[in-house]
Amino acid sequence: MRVFLIQTAKGLSASSGGYKANISLLRALRSHGHAAAQICYGFENEVEYHAKKAEAKGVRPNVTPSIMTVTLPNGADRDIDISTFTDQDEIHNIGVAVTDRIRSMVNLFRTHIARLDPTHIIFNDPLTMKATSFLPRSPDVRRVAVIHSADELLPFGPLKRGLYGQGFCEAESALLRGVDGIWSVSQAIVEYAWKYGRLETTFFVHHPLTYMHPTTRRLPVRRFNVDKDEVGMINPCPPKGLSILLGLAQRLPNVKFVTWKSWGTGSSNIERIRQLPNIQIEETTRDTEEIWSRIKVLIVPSLWYEAWGIVITEAQLRGIPVIASDSGGLPEAKIGLPYCIPVKPITGERSEDGDYVIPEQDIEPWAIALEKLMTSRADYNGLSELTARKARKWLQGLDEDAIEKWLLQMTRPR
Repeated sequence: MRVFLIQTAKGLSASSGGYKANISLLRALRSHGHAAAQICYGFENEVEYHAKKAEAKGVRPNVTPSIMTVTLPNGADRDIDISTFTDQDEIHNIGVAVTDRIRSMVNLFRTHIARLDPTHIIFNDPLTMKATSFLPRSPDVRRVAVIHSADELLPFGPLKRGLYGQGFCEAESALLRGVDGIWSVSQAIVEYAWKYGRLETTFFVHHPLTYMHPTTRRLPVRRFNVDKDEVGMINPCPPKGLSILLGLAQRLPNVKFVTWKSWGTGSSNIERIRQLPNIQIEETTRDTEEIWSRIKVLIVPSLWYEAWGIVITEAQLRGIPVIASDSGGLPEAKIGLPYCIPVKPITGERSEDGDYVIPEQDIEPWAIALEKLMTSRADYNGLSELTARKARKWLQGLDEDAIEKWLLQMTRPR
């Protein structure tokens, strides 16, 4: 196969779970002898960083800068900086400089797709779904949609307007039903797509490589963090359960909390967090091992209809207990481990300013579970051991060839 992936997260090392899962799939396919390429947004100096990593591994990056002129909807032309290079996993990268959202991406896709002659084009957002639908259609090319979020690509249901209210149109529903394969990353997303859109999708957990050590491709290092004293949360914002974080910090003033910024962390959220002295705010980190070496417990109090919850799996594989909500696919990521706490999820209702209405939550069960883990060594060590053992057994039981087999079944002989 020749698989061409179109990424939408900003940055060649984006912190989003969807980006991490996508690139892990490409790495796995490349290791099995398939050609793999991705087009993605990149920040300044990221190409140089990844080129050096490739050279250190003995791979020639062959960095080639170029400029492409595109026409904006207002008729003006804009030059886009593009760098193509091969990374340490021998994946061909087309890095597009991060800029304003550009609708006229069809020429860019057409140019590089023609060069790479893919058998499969994979995407996970409406913009690239529409853009790829305009390309000259070869009967041998398969277009595959990945559903990483209930709002990202699904044009129906209570969350169809998206996190930022961008909205969808009926034409997008028809386009989605016309692709060759739709991969949902949890049973929760499968059920959502069918309930609200009568859309059949195929369920696969992320490729197991998503959770392995990036260099050794072995299970991550088991952590023994009983003597740590911080509770961690990633991406503090209202849909991700900021109100629960703030409530816990007020309810347990002697507990230290630390949170890492991500795509949803706006200035107004930071202002609210800084009002509490027992919460520390950190910048987004490229290396999540910094997080796992630091925290004792992870909380994932999302009120959003989550697709899976990659950070839950990452923490549990390391023996770090996770207290999560029961929203969307989070119970699946918890794999039956304590604690999965019921919440009042976002319903899709909006306030006058367009933001989601955040239902009030019961902090008490969160506080009881957290206080128990932070004060009892016996309870913590027992759950940590169970968490690591069960999570590792779960991961080792996955079929690492399942997604590859599914893609191959779509392929027609050339």
